[in-house]
Amino acid sequence: MNRQQASLSNREKKKRKHAVAFIAILGFVSTTTFGCKSPVVCCNPRYVADQIFHRTSTNVETVKPCTEVIPAGVVLEDGLDEAEAIATGLANNSLFQAALAQLGMAGGDTVQASLIANPQVLMYFPSGAKEGQYTLYAPIESYFLRPTRVKVANREYRRIGDQLVQNGLNVARDIRVAYVDLALASEQSRLANEAVRIRSDIANLTRDRFKDGDISELETIASKVDSLNAKANDGVQRQNIAIARARLASLLGIPTVDSPLEPSSLETIPLPVLDEQQLLETALACRPDYHAARWAIAAATERSHLSRWIFWRADSVVDVRHGTGDTRTGTGLRFDLPIFNRNQGGILRADWELNAAMHARDAIRDQIYQDVRVAYRQLCQAQANLTILENEVLPNLTEAVAIAEKGFADGGTDYLLVLQTTTLYLDVRARILDQRANMRRAVAELERSVGRSLNAAPLDVQQMLVKTAPHEGSGSDFENK
Repeated sequence: MNRQQASLSNREKKKRKHAVAFIAILGFVSTTTFGCKSPVVCCNPRYVADQIFHRTSTNVETVKPCTEVIPAGVVLEDGLDEAEAIATGLANNSLFQAALAQLGMAGGDTVQASLIANPQVLMYFPSGAKEGQYTLYAPIESYFLRPTRVKVANREYRRIGDQLVQNGLNVARDIRVAYVDLALASEQSRLANEAVRIRSDIANLTRDRFKDGDISELETIASKVDSLNAKANDGVQRQNIAIARARLASLLGIPTVDSPLEPSSLETIPLPVLDEQQLLETALACRPDYHAARWAIAAATERSHLSRWIFWRADSVVDVRHGTGDTRTGTGLRFDLPIFNRNQGGILRADWELNAAMHARDAIRDQIYQDVRVAYRQLCQAQANLTILENEVLPNLTEAVAIAEKGFADGGTDYLLVLQTTTLYLDVRARILDQRANMRRAVAELERSVGRSLNAAPLDVQQMLVKTAPHEGSGSDFENK
């Protein structure tokens, strides 16, 4: 073997050593990045639908734009109950369906965060005396920063998911309130029809007594006016039904459907014995927007960590130079010297974003306390008023109306007493309807405020807090939840 062949053999050995070293570095980085300890992309497209189902027992369907879908099991022609209204609204409410698209966008961001930056290639072609040069730059920092980027994206995905769950609960609450308004308008219309009948009967009795000479003509005029007012009120209540039906159809996302929306009657909802403090603890464990705020803090924490390294850039280099009858290969590193720019402004911004996220969490916590307390006390007030009206006031007035009408027909009771008694009776009936509606509205608001059904099984609050969100300051792995 001559000296030239020995020199070529040594060069080949060196090239192989450099290549092996470069491959080993990449293999180590890849193992660290993609191995079992590295976070993986966690995107569940069914997360919002599953959470809303667990909280409301309502399936959420995703529909195409410009379409109206009646969910399976919902038949509008035989009347609409509250559960059917919620299912229809969550499937067709355009604003909610548009918000659901954010989860898909967040999924795209999560996938993008998991990708490694592409290597770069620098090529100089041989030209005359100039030798060819081929240089490969592989971004090392992309491998090492990937785990933190994935953690940030995963936490953002969960934050958006929980916020969308809260949006769904808000839509369900709005639908329930609009449904109660329509049911109340229908009940008030039926009461107005009954008032027309009662006033007409009194007017007929007044006319008969006038013919018999028992009362003056002035009293007959008063009864006629009262009967006409009852008919006018009946017309107003019919219009209220149309207005309430239009509002509910808009929230349901089916304003063009021809089927009438006929609600069921306003019935009292059976509820378990509720404790305000327990409701507050349950709300902090269940409210999706509070979970979203905690995930926002976890994401901001990871961003703060990332901001301290994001300025760093280093590339592993493989350089190949091809001359006349000779090929030389070398490896190396290319990196920035962080003398001037160490992302000082980015670090400051990331820290203040973390501070803002913590304050936002505290604001949501305070809002939860207000929401639960107000809704709970409104419910207690409506229940107390309804109990008094139904059990004490209404029975006495029903008996008084019967006595007054009988006495007026027999000629022993003055018309003014009959009018006063009948007015009080109808007023109490209307107040009972109002209190039933207030109770239903308060239940809808309280279940939204708590984040789950009031009739659901008791909840282990501490276990729920551990399972649903990370500790804000630690940045606990989303992948392990």
